[in-house]
Parts: sequence; structure tokens; C-alpha cells
Amino acid sequence: MKEKYQQFRESLSDLGINPSNLLFGGLLIVGAIASIPSIQKHQARIDLIRDDIKAREAKAEALDRQLQYEQRQAEVANKRYKSCLPVVGNEYRNGTHYFTGLKEGDKPKDRITGKVLPKGTVICDAHGTTAVIDDNGAAIYTAYTGDRDVVQARLKRFRGSQYSQPVNAIMEDN
Repeated sequence: MKEKYQQFRESLSDLGINPSNLLFGGLLIVGAIASIPSIQKHQARIDLIRDDIKAREAKAEALDRQLQYEQRQAEVANKRYKSCLPVVGNEYRNGTHYFTGLKEGDKPKDRITGKVLPKGTVICDAHGTTAVIDDNGAAIYTAYTGDRDVVQARLKRFRGSQYSQPVNAIMEDN
């Protein structure tokens, strides 16, 4: 056994390897193998953090796009409120029709004739929504503004007037 050990040391010396360096290298390899689970856990944590950062960045980008969309909508709606035709609900209470909300696809009708409004008519509601009437009398291209001053300035021009505002009611097409 001693002879084999001596042969092994001589072989290492011939290769230029110090036996203590071999022992140190072996310990490094054993240590690296033992730390693989720790490295994997650390990498998994890094991956989770990276995914979280990507998700937050994606959400921030979506919010930025939404904000830009809302700003463009508000700009359009604010311009429309300068000349829009406010719609009122079909229900008549306390001697008056009350303002109602609009949504895409609504078909407001002239309160007197019961006919749909002409194509291109710009309509608005008391909540900040505007739309344009299409060929079929339906509201399309809705835009919203949260500027209550713009909305109130337009709507107060119609309070108590003799003008017959269009009615936005759920009615079957004739």
C-alpha cells in the first residue's frame, strides 16, 4: 500500500501537481457540490424577483398607455361639450326629464317625433360621456371627460329651457 502511495505521489510530481493542491481542489469540488441546493434556491429567488419586476414594469406601461388614452379622450370630449346635445331620460318626474347616462350603442330619439337623431349629431350626458350618432341612430365613438366644470357649463344652458332634448331610452326599433 505504501508503494502505491509513493507511486501516486511520484506521478503527481511528474505532472507538476503538489499533493496538498490536489487535496485543496478536492475540498473545493466537494464544497461546490454541497452548495448546489443553496445556489439553486438563490437562483430561484432571483428569478422570482426578476419576474416581479417584469410584471410591475408591464403594469406601469399599461397604466401609462391607459393615462394617455384617457387624456386623448378627455381632449375630444371637452371639445364636444362646447356644442353637444344633452340627452335626458325617458322618465318624467316632478314636471321634468332628468339627465341620463350614455353608452356606446344607445339610440337616443327626438322626444317629440320619436325618431332617431340625424347622423353626425354630437350628444352628451351629465356624467362626462360624449358620442356621435351613426347611420343607424346609434351612439358611437364615445369619449369621456372628468372635467365637471366643462360638463356643468354645457348642461346649465339647457335647464328650464323650452328646448326639447332627445330622450335616451331603451326602445325597440320600429
